[in-house]
Amino acid sequence: MGFFTSIGKKLSNGLHSAARVGLKITGGVSRVGHKIASVGKKVLDVVDRVPVVGTMLAPATGVARSAIGLVENVADAAGTAHSAIKVGDKLVRQGQAALKSGDKVAAMGVLRGGQQLVSDSKSNIEKARKIVSDSRKLSKMAGGAVGESKSNIMKSVVQARESARSSASMFG
Repeated sequence: MGFFTSIGKKLSNGLHSAARVGLKITGGVSRVGHKIASVGKKVLDVVDRVPVVGTMLAPATGVARSAIGLVENVADAAGTAHSAIKVGDKLVRQGQAALKSGDKVAAMGVLRGGQQLVSDSKSNIEKARKIVSDSRKLSKMAGGAVGESKSNIMKSVVQARESARSSASMFG
């Protein structure tokens, strides 16, 4: 066995190990992210259906809906990464088989598959950049929405006090 062959085997074994870890991580992030988004939507729907509370918390629930959308985007990106890792691992295995058999046609197929994977990964990186940008915008929005919700709650408390006082003076 030659020097380059042993290095190639060690490299491919390392790639397989990294792919296994990556598959576990991205699969978990995707699964959990979609569950969180699903539960979050249900909770916000319940909050919105409560007449007074839904109105008072409208700014905060709007931001929360945006956050849930962001969680869904991250979960989708993790799912896409999961698929890309599977394809990459499959290409490494096919490349190993092509090298062992000396099949140049199969090796060219692996090369084309690798080029397509790189192209797809570039577009996914752009999507990830958009997710980061959206998360920064969302964090700025959250501060304003919390302040607006506090203001709405305080107005409601003041109105409730005034109506209680006027009711008490009418019956008192």
